[in-house]
Amino acid sequence: MKKKKIIVTIVIIVAVGLLLAGGILLYQNYSNKNRIVTSFNDLKTSLTKTFNLDEKATNTSIKQTVTGSTKININPMFGNSSDGTDVIIGNLNNSTFNYEYRLDTESKRMYMDGSLLLNSTELLGLNFYQAEDISYAFLRNIFDKYIVIEDSDIFTYLEESKKATDDINYIYDKIIESLGSNITNDDIKVTNVDGKKKISLELNSKRLNEISKNIVNDLKKDDRAKKILGSSLDELDTTTSSSTTDNNNYLYYSIYLEKNDIVTYEFGVKDNNEDYSIEFNDGTEKSFVIKEGNTESLKATIEEKSGTTTINLSSNNTNIGTVTISDNNISFNIIDESSNTSLNANITSATEGNVITTTFNMAISNSGVNIDLLTLTDTKTVTDGVADFSNINTTNNIDINSLTETDITTIENNLMTILYNFMGITI
Repeated sequence: MKKKKIIVTIVIIVAVGLLLAGGILLYQNYSNKNRIVTSFNDLKTSLTKTFNLDEKATNTSIKQTVTGSTKININPMFGNSSDGTDVIIGNLNNSTFNYEYRLDTESKRMYMDGSLLLNSTELLGLNFYQAEDISYAFLRNIFDKYIVIEDSDIFTYLEESKKATDDINYIYDKIIESLGSNITNDDIKVTNVDGKKKISLELNSKRLNEISKNIVNDLKKDDRAKKILGSSLDELDTTTSSSTTDNNNYLYYSIYLEKNDIVTYEFGVKDNNEDYSIEFNDGTEKSFVIKEGNTESLKATIEEKSGTTTINLSSNNTNIGTVTISDNNISFNIIDESSNTSLNANITSATEGNVITTTFNMAISNSGVNIDLLTLTDTKTVTDGVADFSNINTTNNIDINSLTETDITTIENNLMTILYNFMGITI
């Protein structure tokens, strides 16, 4: 009897052990799959934080008038008389672009006046007036009437664009939800790389096609998704149906964890013996890396310090440049160490009262010798709370659908004449 009890006890212990082991294995499989699915939202949050994408404009109503002028100066040494580029550069350097912009979102009206002057004489001008859902365009020195375009509701489009972010987020969430329902534990691979836990979702062409179809079907079942995507859902359905089923190629998405925190997100494609991937490192170092196999084709390391973002660029462990971003300045420096040559560009913005001056400079440096390529300077005055449309008269107009062949020929000929004159071409 005692022996029988011992055997029964051993059987119970073994059974409990097997149940525990099975439960742990089931939990690990579920946990790994769930970690992959939820990591997509982690990635979205990390990218939003890294690039400050969550900043939203609080001013939904705009009423203002902007007037300004832009000039460009290109180094004449880059002109060539044999191909006529010297004339084009000379004309660009002697040109000025003046503009005026009025906007009142509440009354749904907008007006723009642009003027290209060559040696202080207007070469080409444009008046554009938007009144609710009707557009009026007047091409000075090209056509003598306002061209009317009806049912052109720019403001409704702008209002709908504001909702685009919410719509994109909704579709994104629905896709991730559907993905979580369609992938299986067989699609998940878990390994250890350099002390980090690596969880990978690997989908060959056949599995990718199956899951894509299911995601499209799930979107079709959702009323809001159907409204947002419209006919593009049917196009997606056609695309997934015609996808290849070559099982030798596969797509993968991997996350690397340290102490259960994701430090690297990686997307890649395995094509026979080639492996192409892009990764986002979100640990102590923030960086984006594009790889071909184990070679870093391009790496961008992001550093934040005292309100300034510095992006250091490298290729295969070789420095190729830097991008620096601050409130009023963006600059980049691209380096070719083999030829001791670098390309430098800088955008600065200065505000004094309601006047904003923006300057763009580009230069090339070779063996310590700097050569200016071009300078662009824009100065504008912004007046908030003012947008006067009372002096706009569009009575001399023609509907775009009423333009005759003669009208179209006149527009084309006048436009080509202006372009040829600017390029120094005699016709």
